[in-house]
Amino acid sequence: MKSGIKHMGTILIMTALLLMLGGCSLMGNTKKDYSNYVQALMDVNYKAEYDNYLAITGVDLNEAEAVYNEGIVNLAGQLMNAYGIENVEGSDLEAQFEELARNIYSHAKYEITDVSKEDGIYSVTVTIYPIDIFVITYDDVNAYIQDMNTKVDQGAYNDYELVDYQLEYAEGIIQILNNALPNTGNSDGITVTVQILDNGEYYYISDSDFIALDRPIIDFVSINDDGTLNHSAESSTD
Repeated sequence: MKSGIKHMGTILIMTALLLMLGGCSLMGNTKKDYSNYVQALMDVNYKAEYDNYLAITGVDLNEAEAVYNEGIVNLAGQLMNAYGIENVEGSDLEAQFEELARNIYSHAKYEITDVSKEDGIYSVTVTIYPIDIFVITYDDVNAYIQDMNTKVDQGAYNDYELVDYQLEYAEGIIQILNNALPNTGNSDGITVTVQILDNGEYYYISDSDFIALDRPIIDFVSINDDGTLNHSAESSTD
């Protein structure tokens, strides 16, 4: 049996997290209000911290939880796709990857570093420290994939059912990533500046600005044609 295992690639930026509800403009707003809004927006997406977002936007808890949970499902699915893993009916692979996604996002690190105003438009600058789990596991994952492919070529899995082979491969990937969680940290900070949009009733940020904030949260690694590594967090600043 020949394997269809894929090497880790750059994972697509998730866009389904967006809940661009904003704060109320009717009472007048300060730099602190805009800073708190961007902080709360990121906290609800990555940390499952809801209180400030509920207070600012007026949504209910179920809506806020749905935003976080959708992000978890998206990241889990992207990881499975990137590693060439298909869900096996009757297994808990999806649940395991969703739990892994929660644990990865728990390492999210960011801080509001500036709020400025120019020509009547407020901007909020966020310094984001990309999660490095895919950097520190890159060599181990590739060694594991190469070993699995060697065993396939040698016929070690000839007597396996495809689903059993898929499960064994997936469990190995999950184990590598879970084992790395205690050592997971954050790379050097990357600054992203977003504009506050205000329609006179609500203030918010654009979808494209949220994607700009989301892109460097995790540093995904792929290999270039010349053999060097490409870091998604670094390329997000281009």
